[in-house]
Amino acid sequence: MTLSKGRAWTAALFGIAIISGFDFLSGTELRVYPLYFAPISVVAWHVGRRDAMGAAGLGALGWLGSNFAAGLAFSHPGFWIANALVHAASFALVGSLIATLRAALTHERELSRTDPLTSLLNSRAFYAEAAWVLALCRRKDHPVTLAYIDLDNFKAVNDSQGHQAGDDLLRTVANLLRASTRPSDLCARLGGDEFAILLPEADPREASVALERLRARLAETAGAHGCSVTGSIGAVTFLKVPENLEAMVSAADSRMYVAKAAGKNRLHLEVVGADGTPVPAGASPPL
Repeated sequence: MTLSKGRAWTAALFGIAIISGFDFLSGTELRVYPLYFAPISVVAWHVGRRDAMGAAGLGALGWLGSNFAAGLAFSHPGFWIANALVHAASFALVGSLIATLRAALTHERELSRTDPLTSLLNSRAFYAEAAWVLALCRRKDHPVTLAYIDLDNFKAVNDSQGHQAGDDLLRTVANLLRASTRPSDLCARLGGDEFAILLPEADPREASVALERLRARLAETAGAHGCSVTGSIGAVTFLKVPENLEAMVSAADSRMYVAKAAGKNRLHLEVVGADGTPVPAGASPPL
């Protein structure tokens, strides 16, 4: 669980105050300053390195104030400053290490969820996130559209221009998918030149308009890059969300092959009713 910035700081301030009070009550002989690492770590883990530095400074001030009030004495006033700085540095170091660890774990988690070439969701992450989205649509009884996209003539790009050109084109397509969808939609690269888009709460008309626009932009974008790559899109709008996500993907995949068989560079979208019976919604006209 990740705390919000406000909650993390509230917990840290409360913790520093409690520890400072205990530090004062324990007197000058019992050293409890390691306890300050706990609230500082909360800020470092949930907020980040910069805020951890601020929490470290407050922890050092808490130590300074509580021990001064408790009667701790040094042979020279400068030792107060020196000790406070040493405590602040140690608090900041630990906070920085914890923030770095959290950032590394977050980065590693993102790498395990994204396709390394396009930075879209990979297949595993798509299935995981789609399950949550579909559960919400199912609970609210909203429709959902799943689209399966295969790039036409993509192999010719690798064969004639090289794999680097093919990789560049895949990244361009991924950027186009991101730019052409809503923040609530899920875009993924399932493998090779195949992509999937999940459009929650999109009825047949909305899905048809959005996907037809995407199909046209795919052709335009590839043409601008000097290649004849287009997109065959198979899509299914489910008026009642099924329980089996793999079956949904398979249904959209089969419609994609219908689009390819009809001449490629097409959208073929069908509607599946509440009773599970497919109702053809038409296909884009020949180009």
